[in-house]
Amino acid sequence: MTSQNFGMNITVEIKNNFGNEAIYPACEKSRVFAEIAGTKTLTRETIEKIKSLGYVVGVAAPNTL
Repeated sequence: MTSQNFGMNITVEIKNNFGNEAIYPACEKSRVFAEIAGTKTLTRETIEKIKSLGYVVGVAAPNTL
């Protein structure tokens, strides 16, 4: 990681809702992006735009308990 992208990370959680993929914010920064987008989840298109801003998008491990 370079000093330029330090702190430029967000985390999301991918869930399957009745056969449809839903990308949920899993950290404060990703929640802010969803709020800006006016949605509770993030689309693949929104994720690509977030990446174009220099953010690294990580996927949280699913909770299988």
